[in-house]
Amino acid sequence: MGEAWNEGYFTDEGYTYGYCREINPVFQRYCLLLRGFASLESADAYHCELGFGQGVSVNIHAAANPGSYVGTDFHPAQAAHANTLASSYGGNAQLYDDSFEQLLARKDLPQFDSISLHGIWTWVSRDNQKLIVEFVRRHLKPGGLLYVSYNCFPGWSPSAPLRQLFSLHDRFASSTSIRPGERIDAALQFSEALLAANPLYASAAPSLGAKLQSIKGQNRQYVAHEYFNRDWNCMYFTDVVDALSAAKLDYATTAAPLDSVDPLNLGAEGMDFLEGIEHPIMREQARDYFVNQHFRRDLYLRGASRLSVAEQRESMLNTRFVMLQAVDSVPGVVSGPAGEASLQAEVYGPVLEALAARAYVPKTLRQLLAAVPSMAYGDLEQAVNVLVGMGVAAPCQSEAAEKLVQARCSALNLHLCKRSLFTNQIQTLASPVTGGGVPVSRFGQLFLISMKQGKKLPIEWAQLAWGIISEQGEGIVKDGKALSTAEENMAELLEQAEAFAEKSLVILKALKIV
Repeated sequence: MGEAWNEGYFTDEGYTYGYCREINPVFQRYCLLLRGFASLESADAYHCELGFGQGVSVNIHAAANPGSYVGTDFHPAQAAHANTLASSYGGNAQLYDDSFEQLLARKDLPQFDSISLHGIWTWVSRDNQKLIVEFVRRHLKPGGLLYVSYNCFPGWSPSAPLRQLFSLHDRFASSTSIRPGERIDAALQFSEALLAANPLYASAAPSLGAKLQSIKGQNRQYVAHEYFNRDWNCMYFTDVVDALSAAKLDYATTAAPLDSVDPLNLGAEGMDFLEGIEHPIMREQARDYFVNQHFRRDLYLRGASRLSVAEQRESMLNTRFVMLQAVDSVPGVVSGPAGEASLQAEVYGPVLEALAARAYVPKTLRQLLAAVPSMAYGDLEQAVNVLVGMGVAAPCQSEAAEKLVQARCSALNLHLCKRSLFTNQIQTLASPVTGGGVPVSRFGQLFLISMKQGKKLPIEWAQLAWGIISEQGEGIVKDGKALSTAEENMAELLEQAEAFAEKSLVILKALKIV
């Protein structure tokens, strides 16, 4: 272990304020059910997130799910931010700035129903990976699940040397006295100059130039943590399977619902080839070559319990689903490694219509099946799964769980909306219905603040939003162009407010955010 507290991790730039749905226990249980696995569900569950970043996901899930949360992120500023969020809705989240070694040494931790880590596995040292495995071995209860996401081969093979260049330049050629953003830009410029000098590797990996240009356009906070840590351990899927076996974990499935739709991911030859591989781990690893997998989102179980076909069907029929956006804004195509596929109107039209009925209230798959009697169960299950995979629909937790967390969600959402008066950092609110986060833009949050103040008309919402951002010297950028006059800004805000009233409010009410 290194002597510096950051152990080679890039801590000069804070992490992003994004939200990760794969850490939502409700979503995780759905992914397991989709593949026929039983999972634990309890109002007294304990969940843990390792490396929670700014704490957006862990707090949304702690507010929106029954039970209690524990988490750590050894960046003290990020842990402080996470605890500020936690204090807004109650005390069911214990969030630390412990290292994994310090967390493992704690004697006050429970047995967890789920442990999740998003991206962290790649960004820490091999020693820390061993500590994570030992933590899971000690603290994940039998029947519990682990979510782990990580950069992987073979997809990262061409670009891994480029990441190494960034990290080495930052370590050896950048002055620590300059700002983090300037250090990142300097490393990118160095790498661009190196490629321009025509090294033989550039000929062997001709896509590197385009990859570098793509990285240059990405959020600097994300780039810092993805590419500039000293430790960066990209692995094959089977390497992770082997590492986690020491914690008595079995690979179950991915937390990517569209992975179950083979035509989106594989050509006919690929499907035929994989069909001939008997061992599930070998088949999954071979599949990564066909889709050129570069990032995996995996679910493991400590004691996997398979449901019978009848049990799986019954559980799925009792699962509620809800739309996350208006049906007329759902894209007409879905994309995967094998290309795009159209959402057939004769299949998806009736399903979307059923989901939108009665002001979008959540409906069980059983209710949807009754509403679309011409559709076979398997076709309906896949159609709903595609909508969930696209992020336009979501599985729901029970109504009993929903009632337990409503007050916490309302408190957190009020806190987040009040933050939108000053910043656009967090553009996600918590839904007691889904147990997870729902995208709501800064302006959407300002419109909700306006409604809280008793303003009922979109013009009033737009006026409040313009008053806030104009006072802060900000304006709207539309189609890449800054709107220069107050009239232009107000017109755009009014258009957004009217769309919010017409399309978004009914969804937010169904999700019990409003």
